[in-house]
Amino acid sequence: MPWSSSVPDVFDAIVDAFKIAEEFNGVTVWDGPELSKATPKEMLTVGFTGDDNDSDVEATSSPEGLGGQPDRETFTIRCAAAVLMGSTDMRPARRRAYELYAAAGAVLARDPRLGGLVLRARLGSHTFKGMQTDRGAQALVVFGIDCDSFTRR
Repeated sequence: MPWSSSVPDVFDAIVDAFKIAEEFNGVTVWDGPELSKATPKEMLTVGFTGDDNDSDVEATSSPEGLGGQPDRETFTIRCAAAVLMGSTDMRPARRRAYELYAAAGAVLARDPRLGGLVLRARLGSHTFKGMQTDRGAQALVVFGIDCDSFTRR
């Protein structure tokens, strides 16, 4: 079998897990950037942060063991939880964005191996940005899902 990265399979597993998670009922979950005229009030994107200057995945691989063994692969899939309140009150927007971030962590904690695709997937670093828009307060938590895996060989 030729060498291949585990990133695409893991990416799909995370999107699927978030789409069916009870914590995200009523939340729009997007697989990367979507072409849509919709403006969801609550949204979670996997593999897209809204920043065109930011990469969606950052990965490294290194040899593991002797020849013929799969390589060790570590990577971060960047995600974003966004909330648009409809009012200018930032506090509830910020709190709800962090609730979505926590929900992502809860989903990963239930199956940190993602069905055996990785050794571990967990929340990594995050940033927060609050802003006022013409549609009200918007809160954005950009976060990474850090994964430790093996390549396919």
